[in-house]
Amino acid sequence: MGTPNGQGSMPSYIPPNGQGPSGGKKGGGGLIIGILIAAIVIVLAAGAGFFLWVRNSEMTGGRQVTAEETKESEELKETLEMEDPESIEAETQATLPEEPLAEAESQGASQEAAASGSLSNSQLAQTITKYNQEADSTASIQIYAENFTPGTRNTSYAWDKNLFYTLEDINPNSGTDGLINGYNIARKMIRNASTGNMMEYEIYTNPATGKVNKIVSIEYFQNYLEITDYYYDDYGKVSFIFVRNDINYIPSYAIPTKDGQRFYFNSDSMVKWRVVAGGVQTNYVIGPESAKQNGNASSCIQYSSLAAEGKASYDQTEKRMINAAYNTYQTALSVEGVSEITGYVYNDQGMPVAGAQVMLVSDGTNEKLYLTESDEAGKYQIMVPSKDGRYRLVVSNEDCVDATVYGIEISDQILSDYQDSVYLVPRSDRRYPVNVHMYDALNYAQDGNGMERLSNAALYIRDGVNHRDGGVVAQATANADGVVNVELPPGMYTAEVMKQGYDSTYYNFAAMENMDAVQINASPRLAEGEVRIVLTWGDTPQDLDSHLFTPYDNVFGDNTYHIWYGNKQDAVGNNLDVDDTTGYGPETMTIPVLKNGLYKYYVADFTNCSGSHPTSYEMSASGAMVNVYTSNGLTATFTVPANVPGVIWEVFEIRNGSIVPIQRYYSNIEDKSWWHNDK
Repeated sequence: MGTPNGQGSMPSYIPPNGQGPSGGKKGGGGLIIGILIAAIVIVLAAGAGFFLWVRNSEMTGGRQVTAEETKESEELKETLEMEDPESIEAETQATLPEEPLAEAESQGASQEAAASGSLSNSQLAQTITKYNQEADSTASIQIYAENFTPGTRNTSYAWDKNLFYTLEDINPNSGTDGLINGYNIARKMIRNASTGNMMEYEIYTNPATGKVNKIVSIEYFQNYLEITDYYYDDYGKVSFIFVRNDINYIPSYAIPTKDGQRFYFNSDSMVKWRVVAGGVQTNYVIGPESAKQNGNASSCIQYSSLAAEGKASYDQTEKRMINAAYNTYQTALSVEGVSEITGYVYNDQGMPVAGAQVMLVSDGTNEKLYLTESDEAGKYQIMVPSKDGRYRLVVSNEDCVDATVYGIEISDQILSDYQDSVYLVPRSDRRYPVNVHMYDALNYAQDGNGMERLSNAALYIRDGVNHRDGGVVAQATANADGVVNVELPPGMYTAEVMKQGYDSTYYNFAAMENMDAVQINASPRLAEGEVRIVLTWGDTPQDLDSHLFTPYDNVFGDNTYHIWYGNKQDAVGNNLDVDDTTGYGPETMTIPVLKNGLYKYYVADFTNCSGSHPTSYEMSASGAMVNVYTSNGLTATFTVPANVPGVIWEVFEIRNGSIVPIQRYYSNIEDKSWWHNDK
């Protein structure tokens, strides 16, 4: 693959030997006015009390609800979970309030300002407005700006390899390396001021010292990525740089056979420049000590032996990479990160809704922060600071039921937070039938027909998207086939499935005309140290595949550490439990004992990978969702990026027990065959 030209490219140099490296007072009538106001308040309160009494009477057959009944209602979920499922009488029709559901957030954004903009004078609201109304809210970097000068060159210098060999997991059986897997990771988006390309930065901080020891930059070119690993000591001094091109990003390190360029430093002086092309090394060194580190000094080209042109190229590269290292260090650590909240709005016919109002609300303070609209494709995107924050969205359009999206959590690890699609359904007095099927995500049915049914499972329904606690608008118990039929007013809902021995599982859906049946797969509860990953999607494409890469590649060989349909189990019990090829899923994987090290989880669209359609939109439109369970229950949920071409979804990684969101999406697979064999 060719190296790009311009500021984003590495220098091209062919040395002479033909080898090349790449107030006020009250008025007098205040007393009378106060009396009148008090009287009005009393009348209103009495009216409200009467309304609530009538409402409660309708719900309880005309009698008052006692404190004991209130307590019983609050404990209903716990009771259903703890009782023996076989002793619960199966109900196929849910119970729900007689009155239509209340509109979310007082009619939502439709009563706010018509134009996009800030809804508050708070600092957070103003910051969010600034990010969203500037032409380009992303910070920029001049990677190779000449702000730094290389150190004095000394031919006795050699590279100190201790930092690199301590951070990277060179030997999975050793407890003295692989420390990078326990580092805290922050992620930022920064634009390359020279190329205009977006770049992702991963910043690795030692939790014990607070020092940044590694920064990875990933620059997005049209058909490939340029990936640069920078290593710094605890004093911020650059130690090592590794630059390579690839079509997708796989956390790795500079093993000797991996193509790319390496730059080795001591006291800001580049002591060695190694180029690997086709697995063949070429080394340029400044002196004998650097040559010794190469194992075979005769294979090294000494700086002193280069012609003037070769020396000039070495000098230029040294200066270029010193500036790249320190410009990256200063910029990546100083700029505030920005995260994207992205989603799509559709009508009840599945068509994009342009001009739907989307209001961002702080979930902690209920402060209304920002208002925007969906575009012609139904897409909305709101930029927020990349720091711990919890939000919700209220999506509205004229004559439609408002939809609230709950539980949006942002952190410095999240660059893009994709939301489930929102369907805006016209307001009406109708109730739409919803057919819910509940299954086991791990165990097959004894009759061999699909997955085991969750008979007598409890179903709770709340209004809105990702609404996982709070008021329940409908509830029911499944029949022996794990099926519930319910009728609901129009709008968006969240279903929760509960059964003894299983973790709570959630699913978002819309009550509207001609909707499909809802299929939910619940995971049996896990023991300490276990992890389960459950992938579900719609009917198209038929075959999505789970791929789990474990830390055991150097222990058991190049194939056994890759868990997929061609290698369903490894020597330590990591297992592909369920492989679905006919749509909907589940695809289920279990890690029996989570070890230290790096795990990576991908989803591949096998249907379109094997059909040579790498720019297909089918997986993106499938509603694919990945649930990650631990002994603490449902721990993380990931939604596939919508309306994006591609066949490889890089979902998350686990680093020494911590789940790190990734959410990258690739349409270029070229010579990569790991989706059916290996990376």
